[in-house]
Amino acid sequence: MKTYDLPKRLAQQAMREVDKVLRDQHALGQFDNGDPNHPMYNAGINYTTGLPFSIFGYETSEFLGKQYK
Repeated sequence: MKTYDLPKRLAQQAMREVDKVLRDQHALGQFDNGDPNHPMYNAGINYTTGLPFSIFGYETSEFLGKQYK
């Protein structure tokens, strides 16, 4: 594994940008397989909404939309 010796300012900027990208993806319910916040590692719960990732095989928003028509 190669490491880089970046100036502190650039390292902090890179971490802020990556954190923003991940938070934006999580807000949309998009998770990478290796993401520790992925619902498959969190007992099926989407940590951003606190709701189950799926209910009876449907995505939560789709199921709730059908139930409350």
